[in-house]
Amino acid sequence: MENPQREIFNEFITRLREVSEKYPVLVEGRRDFFVLKRFGIKNIYTLSGKNYFDLVEELPPETEKVVLLTDVDKQGEKIFRKLSEVLRRYNIEVDGSFREYLRRLGVEEVEHLGEVIFGG
Repeated sequence: MENPQREIFNEFITRLREVSEKYPVLVEGRRDFFVLKRFGIKNIYTLSGKNYFDLVEELPPETEKVVLLTDVDKQGEKIFRKLSEVLRRYNIEVDGSFREYLRRLGVEEVEHLGEVIFGG
């Protein structure tokens, strides 16, 4: 029998790989970056102590949309709200749908995604 968590995870990774070919994926930190890179996600940008406006300036000038994949903990929610606001000021659409996969997987922090599949 297929593990439901594995199915959700596989759908998450497959969709994120496809979307990351075209749009930047914004994450909080370096550990998040390396976990996603390990699963073949491209076009990843980290906040890692940067000012939100500096992060926006790092994005390619033609960026119309980003995947904002912050943690689903209290701090991640705060970052998501504030950064979404900044991005919208630059007319950049924010896709927060991938955070819903984290919730469904019971994973609060992006850096712990691998543990769902490979164990703690």
